[in-house]
Amino acid sequence: MIELASNALTIPERVMLLTDIPYEQYDAIVMLINQASASIETEMRRRLGKQSYSERVKPTGSQELILSQWPILEVRHVEIGGRELPPAAYSIEDGGVLYKDDGWPWRGYPYGLAYDPVMTSKNVLIEYTAGYILPKDATESEPATLPADIEGLCVEMVSTAYSKARSGGGAGLRALSISDVHWEWATETPASWTAVIERYRRVI
Repeated sequence: MIELASNALTIPERVMLLTDIPYEQYDAIVMLINQASASIETEMRRRLGKQSYSERVKPTGSQELILSQWPILEVRHVEIGGRELPPAAYSIEDGGVLYKDDGWPWRGYPYGLAYDPVMTSKNVLIEYTAGYILPKDATESEPATLPADIEGLCVEMVSTAYSKARSGGGAGLRALSISDVHWEWATETPASWTAVIERYRRVI
């Protein structure tokens, strides 16, 4: 039996509950869930499941330090230039932001008429936990926190891919076979899919 990937955004039972895919296609459902989940994360440019991170960040001198992953659940350790920062010195904000009243100092020097910072370094080290509890990891004490529209997108992609892989063609995907389906996030992709992606996409 094929297993769900660590980043699977839904579970087979929910797919079967919401679609007409029979239980006999369980392995195919799992494969498509894994493929759809990977495609969603790639398009969102971020990881969605709860994980721990150690990240070096290049501050800009502003009060907000933007981390690559969110929602931030816990910050374990912060260093600026090798010196530990006490938790009282910063706060966790929405969207993967750490806020510091007196700003996050950058290391470098100003250049040009606009005094743009150059030769800056990643002198801030953050160790933190971020992400959602995925449906497959949910327990009574820790229920799933993945937004419903993200899971719904995954279910819809699986259902669409399954149908197209059996009949050929595709809107927003190229169907080759159950084992080799991938999504092309092009102009023909359903607007509802793109809307979910844009809502949670990391801005680089």
